[in-house]
Amino acid sequence: MSPYDSAGVRVTQPDTFLTSRALDYLKTGSADAVDLISYVCNLPGAPKVVAEHLAEAMFRDRTDIARGIDGKWTLVEERKYPKPANQAAIAAHVVNMIADADGSPRPNYYETVDDGSPRLRDMPFVVVDTETTGSSPFWGHRVTEVAAVVVEHGEIVEVFESLVNPMRPIPSIVTRLTGISSSMVQNAPRFRDISDRVESILSGRTFVAHNAAFDWRFIHHEIATSSGRYIEGDRLCTVKLAKKTLPTLQRRSLDHVANFCGVEISNRHRAGGDAIATAHCLIHMLRRAEDMGVERWGDLQRLMRMRRKGKRKKRPSALPTPMGKDTTA
Repeated sequence: MSPYDSAGVRVTQPDTFLTSRALDYLKTGSADAVDLISYVCNLPGAPKVVAEHLAEAMFRDRTDIARGIDGKWTLVEERKYPKPANQAAIAAHVVNMIADADGSPRPNYYETVDDGSPRLRDMPFVVVDTETTGSSPFWGHRVTEVAAVVVEHGEIVEVFESLVNPMRPIPSIVTRLTGISSSMVQNAPRFRDISDRVESILSGRTFVAHNAAFDWRFIHHEIATSSGRYIEGDRLCTVKLAKKTLPTLQRRSLDHVANFCGVEISNRHRAGGDAIATAHCLIHMLRRAEDMGVERWGDLQRLMRMRRKGKRKKRPSALPTPMGKDTTA
């Protein structure tokens, strides 16, 4: 069997209208029961206990939807890369390495595995940042600015950015955070006017963002609304990457990560400035990953899945993200 084949038979339940809606929603990223049921059943603000019971009843017998250790529902993906025979030894080395917080150079503890996945240094990435009218496209919020920065062979090779007319008012609390007002976007293109350009720059590249689920969800929704097409593929969150490659860093907001990496952020809370800064941080962290012996995309995925012993994830709040909250913080 090829290492890219499924690790076993996959049996899925026939899709109903509601489960089809759930699958479409979860394609944009994991979601807690409240958000998921609010969208699937058209029940905005469903009580948490009701949402939890409905989600459990709807999805408990499905093999393609599961609840993760963080309490969120997510799609179950096929294993793309094989586990090496010495996975346990590698895991022990990496956990010890991550736990080392004295700032000393990182030894090459991670044993790379030639699993056929591409080398990180050869992969094309596109770093995306969006500014929006609020916290979720499923509550009617839209993109007000988008930027996409292409990174190839450790260098920024292309930058795209544009204001976007969201076709709805921009709340004052959002304007205070981003500096983008309704008057600024009045004559800006609508997303459907730039959708083809955005799709073109995303195609064939790994999607990267600081808090990737947020930006992916908005881009996915805007492209689907504009063209009826959906995006899918590999994603990399620089918040999670920082957790693995910058283990001594206590806070992983874009400001803290950029400061650690020696990256200056110009025009903070604007899509272009944040995306360019995130791209420089990505380049820095991928170099650190290579110093750790992480050479291939498959190696990086295994590293990202490893957890420190005794460390439990904090259960996320079931409340919606406030409109004015900085999603890169």
